[in-house]
Amino acid sequence: MNLESPKNRVLVGLVLLIVLVVLCSYYAAEHENHLKYPSYQVILSDYPQGEVVNVFGTVTHTDDGFFQIQENYNGQIVTMTIRNNTPVSVDDRVSVVGVLGQDNQIVKVEKIEVNEYWKYIFLLVRSFLVLIFLLYIFHRYWSFNWETFQFRRR
Repeated sequence: MNLESPKNRVLVGLVLLIVLVVLCSYYAAEHENHLKYPSYQVILSDYPQGEVVNVFGTVTHTDDGFFQIQENYNGQIVTMTIRNNTPVSVDDRVSVVGVLGQDNQIVKVEKIEVNEYWKYIFLLVRSFLVLIFLLYIFHRYWSFNWETFQFRRR
């Protein structure tokens, strides 16, 4: 395909963008079907008590011996109680693999990952600062030619 004309470049760009959007949509819709352990979709439909499940969410309440996480799953607020002594704080993001008990409780934790709130905010700020720096470097060394629809080195 000849990509010398701006029309062809725009057409190829749109096709690639559409392919990217379709692949992202497929991943977003189907990723839960490929998890090692079932997650909220199976918990809300079948409630596999006594089986190992994977849950995640934001810590909303802590107490001695347990904490609660909450997640908005497809517009439905799901609150899970985790029976574990892991030190967590309110607003931390937690991912738990464990055995599902009665009344939305994880009674035996096999694996837990805690992402503290301040680390999450730090990650966002750091990423934003790097984006500004990269845009500056890109703008300094490259320019866009609107007639030929190309980036050119300055």
